[in-house]
Amino acid sequence: MNPQRAFSGFRAPDEAATQERTWSVVRDAYRMREPVRRRRSRGRLLLVPAIAIVLAVVTLSPAGATVGRWIRHALGVPHAAPALFRLPAPGSLLVSGAGGTWTVAADGSSRRLGPWHQASWSPHGLFVAVTRSDQLAAVDPRGTLHWTLARPAVRDPRWYVPTGYRVAYLSRDSLRVVAGDGTGDHVLATGVASVAPSWQPGSPYRLAYVTRAGTLVVRGADSKRVIWTASLLGRPRELAWSSDGRRLLVVTATRATVYTPGGRSITTIAALAGAPIRTASLSPDGGALALIRGGADQDVVVSTFPSATATPVRRRVLSGAGLGQLAWSPDGRWLLVSWPAADQWVFVRVAGTPRIAAVSRIAHQFSARDAQAGFPRIEGWCCTARGDAG
Repeated sequence: MNPQRAFSGFRAPDEAATQERTWSVVRDAYRMREPVRRRRSRGRLLLVPAIAIVLAVVTLSPAGATVGRWIRHALGVPHAAPALFRLPAPGSLLVSGAGGTWTVAADGSSRRLGPWHQASWSPHGLFVAVTRSDQLAAVDPRGTLHWTLARPAVRDPRWYVPTGYRVAYLSRDSLRVVAGDGTGDHVLATGVASVAPSWQPGSPYRLAYVTRAGTLVVRGADSKRVIWTASLLGRPRELAWSSDGRRLLVVTATRATVYTPGGRSITTIAALAGAPIRTASLSPDGGALALIRGGADQDVVVSTFPSATATPVRRRVLSGAGLGQLAWSPDGRWLLVSWPAADQWVFVRVAGTPRIAAVSRIAHQFSARDAQAGFPRIEGWCCTARGDAG
């Protein structure tokens, strides 16, 4: 047999289906492109809009390992900006990782707050609750320490909205609450699942959390009275109230469910076959839900909720493999998608004319010493505190 002829007739497993998925992604990205004039900017380099052309991940034999490595390196938005020069919307980002915790202001300037593992903005960006191993602390946006509290295995601190007068956090399997000035720490519940709690904004200190048995609980943090409960299908991944306190989002691998303040389920988005829900996030006004779904091939979908004046709309805004987190800009016009597999942040404009802007080398920018230590986690995109939260 002629080796050249045999090789030319070789087809990788599932090659036809893979080509079809890849071209589907390319077509979607082409439709949401923004025309760019062929003129070199003389000003400061801003975030570079680009088309997210993503190759689908293919199951390869050992002989195709080289191709697999090339596919992983090809992930991401082409021609992404080499550094984060500015944010596309007002506000400040909070970022944590192996390099510690950082704030990023709207003009792109960043500040390292210290070697913290997790962080959470206070409602107006005046303070940051931070954790590391057995310590909870509050610092200001310049990293100045205001108070500390020693507790075992501290994680997932969350401030009460809108005043910041309480901080809820997990310690081992307990849910604890402390005043915003570091006093009055106490246990609210035990046997709690490892899911960050969420305060209902504007309520009399109502807090949502999940038990290890898989029960959703909304409870008064001061009164300790249980307001309502709901049994969940599947292991919960995230809880989040909308900023107006009218919707509670609960995310599992199989569904994203939205509840009313009284505990009634009003919307459920079920995962597609072979496409589990990775993460989801409510827009600041609670009018839209963004989620990442999929296995090897993933996409970001934004859905609006039905109302008396509008029908719900669902659209895919980005596709790729190895996507990470979601964070809405404070004005709800932009969605930040972290892309660890590509070492990028991708900003997607979801209000007005669709646009994509990407930044590369994120791990390097937020690593104190070693860019290989891991990709940073987005902790929140917050308001500005007296015009400057960063």
